[in-house]
Amino acid sequence: MIIKCKTCDGYGRFGLQTPFNNAMICPVCKGAGEFEINLPPEKIISCRYCNGNGILRPFLPILGQKPDLCPVCKGRGFNERPTVGNQTAEKSEIIIQQAYRSYNYDIAVSFAGEDRRIVEPYCRILSSKGLRVFYDEYEQVDLWGKNLYDKLDEIYQNKALFCVLFISKYYAAKVWTNHERKSAQARAQKENREYVLPVKLDDTEITGIPPTIGYIDIREVSVEKLAEITIQKVSNLKNRIR
Repeated sequence: MIIKCKTCDGYGRFGLQTPFNNAMICPVCKGAGEFEINLPPEKIISCRYCNGNGILRPFLPILGQKPDLCPVCKGRGFNERPTVGNQTAEKSEIIIQQAYRSYNYDIAVSFAGEDRRIVEPYCRILSSKGLRVFYDEYEQVDLWGKNLYDKLDEIYQNKALFCVLFISKYYAAKVWTNHERKSAQARAQKENREYVLPVKLDDTEITGIPPTIGYIDIREVSVEKLAEITIQKVSNLKNRIR
């Protein structure tokens, strides 16, 4: 069966090709604009991690950006439907239905502005290592003019693989941080895995974050070490559910 390449929309290349510029060849179909698969149609299911798009977020090829290919379907936009009744199928269903959804970010950080001095270098390290981070200063263009109440609820509840909460006396006093926390906790209640990752900046207790939950104390580790632990946390989950 011949499938039109969804990543390049069948064009085979990215960007505008002119006498002075060569468009980038699509890494999925290698410039063919389509590819052949040896599976019957009933064995194909749209990839739920990227919603069948093959890529995870918009990109601008005219500026030299490359597509962020979906790690689940490898940019094809579909997966092989799991066969019910064996161990492999059970694992595939977990991948599709529970662990991987349409996540725009690996990490969403929730923090009070007074604690930016810690959060900013942390986010910078994560981004430099290839993680997709929701951090307000990285999203100024996208957030401008949006209904922030609804937008932030969507991000902290549905759009990140993990949410890192930087807990402090300032965090407990802010209206917006509590809104973000409640959205993150709503998500955590739906999934049978850790989603909210608390980082303690002082001894403030936060409603809904029990003292028994595992946390990192920034007074005992460096920002660099915290970033290293975070990267390993993301990597471990992706390797387990890929």
